[in-house]
Amino acid sequence: MSFPYSFSAPRVTSPEITLEPGQVLMPVAGWYWYKGGLHTTIQRYDPIAGIWRFGGDDSAAMRLCYFDGNAARIANTSGCAVGAVVTTASTGYTTAPTVTASAGSSTWQAIVGGCLSTAAVIGSAGSGYTYPPILWIEQPPSPGVQATGYTTIANGTISAVTIQDQGAGYIYPPNVAVVNDWRDTTGSGGAVSLAVIGSGAITAVLCTNHGNPITSGTVPTLTFGSGSAAATVVMDWGVQSASVTTAGSGYTNGAAALTASAAGGYVTTAPTYLGGAASLGMSRYRPAIIDVTTNSNGGLSAIGAIIDAGHYQSVPTPTIMAAQPSTTTGVLSIVMGGVNSTIFLMPAQQ
Repeated sequence: MSFPYSFSAPRVTSPEITLEPGQVLMPVAGWYWYKGGLHTTIQRYDPIAGIWRFGGDDSAAMRLCYFDGNAARIANTSGCAVGAVVTTASTGYTTAPTVTASAGSSTWQAIVGGCLSTAAVIGSAGSGYTYPPILWIEQPPSPGVQATGYTTIANGTISAVTIQDQGAGYIYPPNVAVVNDWRDTTGSGGAVSLAVIGSGAITAVLCTNHGNPITSGTVPTLTFGSGSAAATVVMDWGVQSASVTTAGSGYTNGAAALTASAAGGYVTTAPTYLGGAASLGMSRYRPAIIDVTTNSNGGLSAIGAIIDAGHYQSVPTPTIMAAQPSTTTGVLSIVMGGVNSTIFLMPAQQ
């Protein structure tokens, strides 16, 4: 779901815009004063992976931003699928199978093979390093996921290389460069090489379009067109509504306000291959803040307001957080989905 947005009027008099769950805004090229909402993010298009990269939490403060009208956009992905963690890579694939989501109309791209081995070969430890040098790894062809890693030094030499993201889609061992930390003027001579593994296996599943919001509170499943590969969907969910299931008692002595936080709600399944930037890294995590009133018996009475719907990758468990321990624990029921988010967007020059 996307649409163009043009500031063609002589002067913008209403710079606040509300994006509904799943909506995307592509500003025309130019500089803007921008402040994101609690559930929006600036995304940049990654032509190698073929996905819109998550840009982090952009709701903190207003700032000056440049949009190029093509590869930068503002998205409210709350309630939508945004990534997937490969849990069963399977083997025997010669071409990428189709991947279909059970709900939400999101679209997906499977990547076959091309992971990098975690057993990096240090061809030369170098010498004179005062700071660990930066590990630069060449990108794979499209579609693919770039691998990442870092170095460790001891006594001025490279003692270890750690691969954090094994990447996907490499068809040959990539060029690897050891680049000095900007502060390091003495280190030199380091050399590292990496091998390609994972032939015939599903090494990544990328969300190429987050589709429409899902409000059922059930994480959609992914079906592969062939083979026995499996992957767990990463959501960008918020608490859409809440209600009191069990009142409990002893929270306060009379009517008062409590804060409930939906704990958990993040994907803990270990991936087959190390990674995360294009899967778990496509969604932020932030606990919800829900105002709950109590009755004269100190039991939960009603939901006052959902102050912050939070961000969750899967279904969380509501937990009452109160300064005074309860006699009988209260229970909340929540519905996960998408929430509206209002941004401020105004041209820097009018």
